[in-house]
Amino acid sequence: MLHDPTFPSHDSVPIHGDQRRASRHAMVLLIGRIRQEGSESACLVHDISSQGAMARFPLAPVVGDRLAIAVRGLPEAAATVRWVNGYKAGMEFDEVQDIRAVFARHDDQGHVARTPRFAMEASASLRIGDRRSAVDILDISPGGVKLRSDAPVHTGQAGSVLLPEINAAMFGSVCWTRDDRFGFRFCTPLPLTSLSRVLGCS
Repeated sequence: MLHDPTFPSHDSVPIHGDQRRASRHAMVLLIGRIRQEGSESACLVHDISSQGAMARFPLAPVVGDRLAIAVRGLPEAAATVRWVNGYKAGMEFDEVQDIRAVFARHDDQGHVARTPRFAMEASASLRIGDRRSAVDILDISPGGVKLRSDAPVHTGQAGSVLLPEINAAMFGSVCWTRDDRFGFRFCTPLPLTSLSRVLGCS
């Protein structure tokens, strides 16, 4: 992590009794969901500790900004921006987080830890068999997208979606439909670097 004197060192994390918290900085590559002043965006988290995180933002934040960030394995956490270097920034969590959950395959209930879904507005191209149609992306995650289309689709149909920004076709199938909206599950997860480009935070 790029060091800034206003950003806490992991050595300063208080440890009470036998409660040992994961406090060491860990280099990661995670997509985080940022909520700030009623808006939602994505960031690419490069470094995380029990006290904060360093991430790349699509728009440079300002020191002192208040926000809430969610990443895979952790509940949404309130934080304050402590330093900014271009589009990268360091955030300090309001409360110490147990980051062991970030690296766990499953949560305490046995559910697979998943990357947050991200709302977005973008156009894409859907191919089902020999038919190609324009669709709107409503939200996206590494596992799939929620789409809207005037063309009818049916659960179980296989095809591909050409995603914006990366100009790559993701193969998968329709997993649910509801009126003009439907879910499209990818056969293989979308790489996080590709997802960050789609979301504009690479």
